[in-house]
Amino acid sequence: MTAAGVVCVLAVMALVAIALLDAPTAVRGAGAAVAAAAGLGAGAVLARVLSGLRDEHAALALREADALRMAELDELTGLGNYRMFSRQLAAEVARSRRYDDPFSLVLMDLDGFKAINDELGHLAGDDALRHVAAALRETLREEDVCCRQGGDEFAVVAVRAGEEEAAELSERLTRAIEQIPFGVNGERRLGASAGWATFGRPARSADELILRADSALREAKRATDGTAVDQPRAAGSRRQAGRLGRSETARLALLSGLARALAGARDERTLAETTVAFLTGAFDTVGSAALSVWPHADATAAAGLEPRLVALGSGGEPPQAGAALAGRATVRRALAAAGPAVVDDDGCAAWIDGTAVRSELAVAVPDGATTWGCLLIACDRPRAYGIVERALAEAIAQQLGRALACRRLLDKLSVSGFGELYRLAADADGATRHAPAAGEPLEEAEQWRLADLAWQAGRALALDDEERRSLYLAALFHNVGTVGVPAALLAHPGELHDEERAILREHPLIGERMLRALPLLRDAAPIVRHEHERWDGAGYPDGLAGDEIPLEARILLACDVFVSMTSPRPWRPARSLDAARAELRRVAGAQLDPDVVDTLLELLDDGEAFDDGDGDGERSAQPAGV
Repeated sequence: MTAAGVVCVLAVMALVAIALLDAPTAVRGAGAAVAAAAGLGAGAVLARVLSGLRDEHAALALREADALRMAELDELTGLGNYRMFSRQLAAEVARSRRYDDPFSLVLMDLDGFKAINDELGHLAGDDALRHVAAALRETLREEDVCCRQGGDEFAVVAVRAGEEEAAELSERLTRAIEQIPFGVNGERRLGASAGWATFGRPARSADELILRADSALREAKRATDGTAVDQPRAAGSRRQAGRLGRSETARLALLSGLARALAGARDERTLAETTVAFLTGAFDTVGSAALSVWPHADATAAAGLEPRLVALGSGGEPPQAGAALAGRATVRRALAAAGPAVVDDDGCAAWIDGTAVRSELAVAVPDGATTWGCLLIACDRPRAYGIVERALAEAIAQQLGRALACRRLLDKLSVSGFGELYRLAADADGATRHAPAAGEPLEEAEQWRLADLAWQAGRALALDDEERRSLYLAALFHNVGTVGVPAALLAHPGELHDEERAILREHPLIGERMLRALPLLRDAAPIVRHEHERWDGAGYPDGLAGDEIPLEARILLACDVFVSMTSPRPWRPARSLDAARAELRRVAGAQLDPDVVDTLLELLDDGEAFDDGDGDGERSAQPAGV
């Protein structure tokens, strides 16, 4: 080989080595092919290595896609499971809000299924479920998504289906199920009841859509003919299951009470005990518990670890119940799926002291990218936990996960983190501006961006060093009080009801209380309290106006408005810099201090403030989290 050829091969090897640094570990083994092929021409070496890389990447992608697909499928029927249902429902809600395109949810429940199980056995029952799944697939449109919710319950996300389409689809599905023959000679027939609801008419959230469809299903079950109906009366007038309030207002009130209680808890055990107390009050249960996985791990690893009991319900169970609870198969299933797991009737064993448990519901508690543990409730009634109960349990678990993450952050900062924050805030020239790292969570990067902008605006408005440090910390923690607000309410993009607005407006007060409890954040607490006061006096929580509002709070609000507008949200893209400037001018003198707006616009014009926006969203100026 000539010297030029050697140089060329070495160059190719270097390029491949660089590429392999970003490849999965399994792919890096392909690098051995380079050395083995040293006698080949450079083009042949490159072609062989790249071909191997493509094959390895393709195989890895296929394995990952197959694993994801299997994790979202019901083993018995091949339909989607609750995990797929949750993902698809969230995606349709986002699409419907963005494009104002309707979709509907159809919930179905088999009539007479228990009799088949009792008289013909569970194998016959399983066979019946497979036949039902096949009939549903044949009846549904290609774009619709059908999921088994457990037992004999099914849910269909009907894409681009309005009220008329949902009603017609529900009737077709029930008729298809009624035509399936069972028994030795096909003499048996199943019935089916269905209830449906359409998003936005009037359901405004995924939770409300589920509640309305479930109420409609219950109405259909009470009818003698199993007719599919939309909700004919208000949800609050319907029969309740156990102690679970079925209206959206009752659900929101329960989650709001839990969020406020969790915001005041100071350690993991208190957080878990508070949550278990709410579980006991919200569900029809003979026992409830919170179990953590230590060390916290991803869902796959968590399923193989031994959960430890953190909190037990108040039903008088002995402490040794923890070992039995940690070993429950329902808990393992929930941890493995990172979502709700339900076991009914014969799938349950006696729980404690011979108590006949007929239903169990377990749901994993998220902890950022990992799993903290699991919540478990059990009932002596069969089929006690349906789709509404699962959705509520999941919301409670998410609320606990948010509270755990917030408490852990505050604990960490109170011990060792404030020195670093003060060093970041102390540079009057902004030389230590935080640059969001690649892959950094969007919310975290947005908080640093807000803190940096508030620091610059405070300097331009002649705040002294201590005032700027307090403003900087207030910007980093301005939304800490949202841990006391139900997560679903924070993500709501549309108009709020009066009850919802009142709950949301408590978060500055909750944040102030949390920050006052930490000496090094105490000076930031009043800024957080007053951030949502308006220049015209129409803000909250105290209705202050003009110069009555602390200057730091006025600066924080203006910066928050700008950062929120120029950051993407699930329901709209980020606004462009020009659109954000125009909106700042429009609300100056009403929502915002006009002098602060002028200063902020000067920073933008001078290029000192930065913008990530590249869209043209239509949402009016409103800070993140409000």
